[in-house]
Amino acid sequence: MAQCNDLFIEFDGKIKLKSEKKETLRTSRNALRKKIQNYFENTLKVTKPNFWGQGSYMMNTTIEPIEGEYDIDDGVYLKHLASKKEEEWPVASTVHNWILKAVDGHTSTPPVNKNTCVRVIYKDDYHIDFPIYIKGDNAEHPKLAHKTKGWIDSDPKALTNWFNSEVTSKGEQLKRIVRYFKAWKDNKKGDDKFPSGMVFTILATNHFVEGYEEDDDSAFIAIAKEIYDNLNDSFSLTRPVFPDEELLDDWSETAKTNFLSKLSTLVTNGQKALEKDKLSDAADIWIKIFGDRFPAYTETEEDRMNKGYALQTSTPAILGNHGRSS
Repeated sequence: MAQCNDLFIEFDGKIKLKSEKKETLRTSRNALRKKIQNYFENTLKVTKPNFWGQGSYMMNTTIEPIEGEYDIDDGVYLKHLASKKEEEWPVASTVHNWILKAVDGHTSTPPVNKNTCVRVIYKDDYHIDFPIYIKGDNAEHPKLAHKTKGWIDSDPKALTNWFNSEVTSKGEQLKRIVRYFKAWKDNKKGDDKFPSGMVFTILATNHFVEGYEEDDDSAFIAIAKEIYDNLNDSFSLTRPVFPDEELLDDWSETAKTNFLSKLSTLVTNGQKALEKDKLSDAADIWIKIFGDRFPAYTETEEDRMNKGYALQTSTPAILGNHGRSS
């Protein structure tokens, strides 16, 4: 059986956010944080807000997009309203306008006032989203300023903490698996609906399969199969932390069918790759799955010397009841 763990690790190195880019994003984020704080302190004459990064940037599951932009989500927590009752808070559109005015002119592209955040766009291929929260002094969870729905329940810190706890338990492989799913989506999506990065993160965590710690290729397909089996049985996913909402209720029947078909094809083709005897043949299938960012197999001198010997994975590569779903 062809074992492509080394190629998967190399692939992960290609797709994950590089340290240089991370520093660029961090620098831009910090400059905007300072502008927002200055606006609150000098113009609004109120206590400066706090910030808390959220999403894939904080979970270390960001990937380099094939096309499009990197994004950072940076929560703005309004300290000067924390002691007030919710009925005394300004309407969501007002706090959105505060952030819009604070960041206006920072880049050549005007900021975008989205329903859940204010977006600052950089021409270098990235944008920074600023969702806005208030966490009352006696509240267990914050509320998000939604431009059309008002103040709604939301707690991104809880989701990040949950995921980091799962990584502590399951290992760093979980982060790589999430990045592989995002890379597969990036290569296959087109105009079709795919789960968000957050949904893939929860799905991969919920259906993580143990027993393939040194075999990312087998682990990826084992988890994909678990996800397919569960979604095919019931196309539903609940956020694992507050506010415990259903995350897939906006999918049409057509979108569900199309995505499940793609997921089924992924599992089928991935199992074919696992069953190949030659690494080169397996790599060719993975390239069709992930695109040409996945590395081709190049035979080494050691491989040539070992020709004729069967390559075996540390655990069975053909997926059945092997491994154990967490």
